[in-house]
Amino acid sequence: MLSSPSISQVLKYAVPLLFSAWLLSFLISYESAYHGVVRQFKDERELFISDFLEHEVDGSFDGFGITGLCASKKWTPGLILSCDAAPGGVGVVKNAHLSCIRFAIEMGTELVVPRIVKRDQKDIANLTPHNGGGPQRGVPIDYFFDYDNLHETLSRFCPQMKVYRSMDELHDVPHKSYNFELGALDVARTNGSIIADMPHLPAQFKAYMDRVAPPATRRYPLRFNLAVTNWAFPTAFDTPSFARNFGRILRIRKDARTLAASALFNMQKQFNLALDPRSGIRNGSFVGIHLRTEKDGDTIFPSYENQAAYLLEYLASAHARVAFLATGATEEHITAFSTRARDFGVTVVLKRDVLHDADLALLNTLTWDQRALVDYEIMLRAGLMAGPSESSFAWNLALRRNGADGVSRGTHHVAPNVRVQWKDAHSAIFGASERGLLYMATIWP
Repeated sequence: MLSSPSISQVLKYAVPLLFSAWLLSFLISYESAYHGVVRQFKDERELFISDFLEHEVDGSFDGFGITGLCASKKWTPGLILSCDAAPGGVGVVKNAHLSCIRFAIEMGTELVVPRIVKRDQKDIANLTPHNGGGPQRGVPIDYFFDYDNLHETLSRFCPQMKVYRSMDELHDVPHKSYNFELGALDVARTNGSIIADMPHLPAQFKAYMDRVAPPATRRYPLRFNLAVTNWAFPTAFDTPSFARNFGRILRIRKDARTLAASALFNMQKQFNLALDPRSGIRNGSFVGIHLRTEKDGDTIFPSYENQAAYLLEYLASAHARVAFLATGATEEHITAFSTRARDFGVTVVLKRDVLHDADLALLNTLTWDQRALVDYEIMLRAGLMAGPSESSFAWNLALRRNGADGVSRGTHHVAPNVRVQWKDAHSAIFGASERGLLYMATIWP
């Protein structure tokens, strides 16, 4: 039996602990109730947009795979990796940037964030309008992506890596630099592209560095500039957690995401769609379609007739009422596809159809590639999505959406006569191109 002093001692500590537990429980329930009340008084559009911006389609970001990888590497202060700016659309540029960052992690270097090449707005087939024969300088990363999010994420989850926003931050730092291509490292590559022996890459880079900058005379800072290198790093080399989340460090710029949210809100109202930005993908909402016939892809993509045949079949089998058509088709083919879709009871809309007033005015200030950022965010939220296997844009969407509800990788077919190269619960990639197999193995979504 406890004596009175013992009981007093127990109560001395127990009462504050019980009170703290009650207070924490009360605050949690109060905060939940408070937010519930606040939501009731928010403007419906404002609430939809804020929900969209606060909730990713594939849930909360998990950076601990990045943390584990960075912690396992040997880092060299003053050793810097920069990469040439990659020309192309968001699918190409995003993966080139991620490849540069991933190489920096593997080699244990500091990083200069790559820039982006703006294509000619009067001739979208001209990806490098200011090409003087050398590397393209490009524009800052903010042209497509949210730099602050990138910097904050790397600072938190990979603190070993020092990040420079651009070469401007090194303009008054004396340092020697070397330009190199991946081939200079004597790296074996599958099908001439994918690195075949990843575990030896750091040693191969070190051997190359020792050749061009011998340790006996080496001085830091020392920068190595990598030529544009894409579709080379096999994503299967990393853990599933890393591969699922790494691509998300490059988040689309906020104004484009806000326009996408506004477009989805308007679509929901116009067509009575079951859309809730907090709940990921809802298969009964609308179908996202990527039809690719603009002149910048003349030599890459199948004919309009071949693409339309599959996409219309996909719409019919999905029993869709509404389809969203992303950037990438000519006006002639937009009209033809929309007209034919009506025969299947499907209404086709574009961004310009579901953005109004100030939103439409803002959209019209964006370049062709920047408008595709809005498409990307809308297509992520589609109930179903389809596109051609030659499109890195379509593959990026399909692979990202694949993780939206924790489902495993989709099935894929490689026989030349099979029309579907990828299909899962949310997306389909049609065709059987070698390019598609390359994308599937090297894209961080």
